Amino acid sequence: MSLKTSISDFLKIDELKDNLLKLAESKFELKKLELLGKVEKLLAKIVMNVLVAIFLFIIFLLLNILAAAIINYYTQSYWIGYACITGLYTVLFGVFHFCKPWVSRKIEALIADIIVEEQF
Repeated sequence: MSLKTSISDFLKIDELKDNLLKLAESKFELKKLELLGKVEKLLAKIVMNVLVAIFLFIIFLLLNILAAAIINYYTQSYWIGYACITGLYTVLFGVFHFCKPWVSRKIEALIADIIVEEQF
């Protein structure tokens, strides 16, 4: 028996190497599963938020039609209520369009805060 094989047998280098490879593979799989879990949670949040947004949009739309119908009823007209609601949203759109850079900066800051909060 040579000295090299006796030292190798004593230290069991092959087993150690195999165990280290298995450990590295296990850590990689664990990180993959953790990332997959985070992606699943993110997608679930996105789907839920989209569904909530759709329902809120439908409720908002119907409430606007109701408001226009009430204005029509009190003004004894078929179109004044719809014109008033349309004018209101036209003004709001103009204000939003005028303030778009400011709103964009606020949204970017909010998203950055959410990302930092999620990370830490």
